Amino acid sequence: MQNCGLKEGGCPQKQEPPPPTMASGHTTLNLEDELNCPLCLQLFSDPVILDCGHDFCRQCILKFWDNQNRETCPECGQVFQDKTLKSNRALGKLVKKSRNHTLNLKLKGAKPYCIDHEEELKLFCETDRKLICVMCLDRRDGRSHKAHNFMLINEAVEIYKDQSNKLQTHITTEFTKMRSVLDEKQQNLFTDLSTQENLVLSKMEVNLRKIQDNLTRTQQLLSNVQKRLDYQDIYAMLKEPPFDEKRYGTFFTEIPTEDDYQPTITEGNLPIGIFQGPVQYRVWKQVIDVISPAPRYLTLNANTAHPRLLLSEDLTVVTYGDVKQEVKDNPERFDTCVCVLGSEAFTSGKHYWEVQVGSKTEWDLGVVKESIGRKGHTTATPESGYWIVWLRNGNEYKATTVPRTRLTVPRKPLAIGVYLDYEGGQVSFYNVDNMSHLYTFIDTFSGRLFPYFSPGINDDGENSEPLRILRIKCHDE
Repeated sequence: MQNCGLKEGGCPQKQEPPPPTMASGHTTLNLEDELNCPLCLQLFSDPVILDCGHDFCRQCILKFWDNQNRETCPECGQVFQDKTLKSNRALGKLVKKSRNHTLNLKLKGAKPYCIDHEEELKLFCETDRKLICVMCLDRRDGRSHKAHNFMLINEAVEIYKDQSNKLQTHITTEFTKMRSVLDEKQQNLFTDLSTQENLVLSKMEVNLRKIQDNLTRTQQLLSNVQKRLDYQDIYAMLKEPPFDEKRYGTFFTEIPTEDDYQPTITEGNLPIGIFQGPVQYRVWKQVIDVISPAPRYLTLNANTAHPRLLLSEDLTVVTYGDVKQEVKDNPERFDTCVCVLGSEAFTSGKHYWEVQVGSKTEWDLGVVKESIGRKGHTTATPESGYWIVWLRNGNEYKATTVPRTRLTVPRKPLAIGVYLDYEGGQVSFYNVDNMSHLYTFIDTFSGRLFPYFSPGINDDGENSEPLRILRIKCHDE
């Protein structure tokens, strides 16, 4: 028979709940009281159920056992052989619903509350990009972050307003530059068209004068011939042998021949092909020169390539080879990671390049520090100097954050654009097909950064396509 009252350890046995009360004609129960842990008297957190059937918070019961130096139930006193605990998932779900209900009631006061700790969200975490409460500062998963930059919400609001205003100014400036260039190109075309128009009209006027002069001459000659014909029988004259060329030849030589002039007005036409054709594309080919940053034409550094990678002669294409090549094992070369770096290092400025990935099922692209490990295995994270995005299994796109960030990519890219703003601490990735944004790293850079390329392994031919650095030719190339 179990004892009643106080147990060894001083924890009172749980009393029976009070009977239901009547309120406004309805029977109500204080459900939240039933969802409180008997030890901490708060809503259950990670509830567990003992073999005796009683529930406690996991941390509460473990702390109680540590203090008692024995595994007993604070409710009924039953002794257990070990500290094996079973999660009570059903109770956990019920607690969560109750907590959300309580939170919704609190939110009616126009102040956001933390679901986990039921505290007002007064801080903003720069690392997680979300609002937190003061109790979130001590959370266990937060300790794995490289740095914490917490601030009051009103400060965060002002910072993000300022950032938004700066971005709006930047967008306006960039489009103003583009419009200025387009306006200039448009005016140049108008000037060229006016020049061509004046040239054609000038030729037409010259031709008209020539035609008029020749017409006058012809009319005069015909008048002279007519006068002579009035006195001579031209038919008899031609039949009369011998033909007196000295006497009659001038009748014909004075008449203008075809070599004297061309009876035409439009000797030249407007060059329609210049002004009516792929005008937009032609202008775009010219505008690319003023785009900043314009797509760069990168090359690969053969000294860094893994021995299984094959590089094209112009160092713009990398393919995974089935046979390991005999190459010099220099300090720059990767011996485990199947990758290669670009030949150009970046220490400042804004840069953009595009890489054709085709229908590959696996690839890695991005930017890395010069100091990353070249030998043996390594974990790709921003902390270790990797700002890359990769594809796995044909449709799994991830950014190398901690933990990994899975990307939603509605349309499979055939080419990837990589943008680096060194001073701005930004590395962004785009689907070149429609220039949709895929992901952005925000960090602080130091030292030399290199473009990073990995075609992945062949995967029985499923991933045999190469990576190809694309080049956009300008109009003067």
